[in-house]
Amino acid sequence: MRVKLGTILALLDGKPTGARGQSLVELTITLPVLLVMLMGLTEIGWFANNYLTLLDVAREAGRFAATGDPLAWNEIDTTNYSAMDCEQDSGLYNDHDTTVNYTSWPGPNLAAWGYGDWGETGRGYYDAIACGMLQNLEPLKFNHQTDDIVISVFQFVVVNPGTSSAQVRVSGRLPSKANECENDDSRDPFDWHGPLGPGSPADGLATGTYEAKYAAFWDPDVENIRGYVFRGNHRNNYGGSKQCLGSEFSVDEVEAMLNFDGDADQIRKLTQATNYGLALVEIYWEHTQLLGLPWFRLGPLDETSTVHVWTFFPVSAAEPDIKF
Repeated sequence: MRVKLGTILALLDGKPTGARGQSLVELTITLPVLLVMLMGLTEIGWFANNYLTLLDVAREAGRFAATGDPLAWNEIDTTNYSAMDCEQDSGLYNDHDTTVNYTSWPGPNLAAWGYGDWGETGRGYYDAIACGMLQNLEPLKFNHQTDDIVISVFQFVVVNPGTSSAQVRVSGRLPSKANECENDDSRDPFDWHGPLGPGSPADGLATGTYEAKYAAFWDPDVENIRGYVFRGNHRNNYGGSKQCLGSEFSVDEVEAMLNFDGDADQIRKLTQATNYGLALVEIYWEHTQLLGLPWFRLGPLDETSTVHVWTFFPVSAAEPDIKF
């Protein structure tokens, strides 16, 4: 007891106790752990900051999309991308042949020249959204060899509206020349009912009474490209004849969300649903570590992991003109 008391008094007096180097040993053991924790927090903070920036970019694009008219778009430009250069008078084109399974992007190097004013007149609906996202992305950089932007607009109708048997059907996906992936979409979005009327399943023809309004948008072929695709770098493999470019959201997935599948309050929400339109804005951005340390290459912090950020916004101009 006296020995312990003497040791305590010696410590209080600042006298040596024979435990020389103890602090150094403790520091040697704990310092690596503290450094790893600090570096880990730095990487997590870097990832979170980039993710929030991308989320803000997508939301701002969604707000802009909500004010425009997706029908004011030359459908031919969906596949040749003649206005996708973000520069009104550049004369450059991104000729994109969707029948070819590209291994590299054939368009111009947009990083070699500045981005113009994306609010210029004459630009298409989707071009304006994509080019605005490029500008709003700062201070992050868009890599034209790895990153991508995808924009889709959904039209949907409510079958048996105002009743407990109400059901939402996606009645269209724009651009119409790029809205299906083989083995992932069960139908063309514009083929949303059969010959027995709105409540019947799709029949693969899109020639029904209520489909006639947008019959020109229906295409019997599967394009294997889904949404307005800015660079074509993001591909989905669904086991089809070739990979599918663009969005990861199928018409069935969106329809399930609109029907509140799994929601305990599904019936009440569906009785209040009405015909409308939705814009889906997606960005695929390759995240790179700030410190580049190999032991943090796990999960979303992987050195070359792709961050997928998306948002839905209502678009009144896309509301289908269908009454039944």
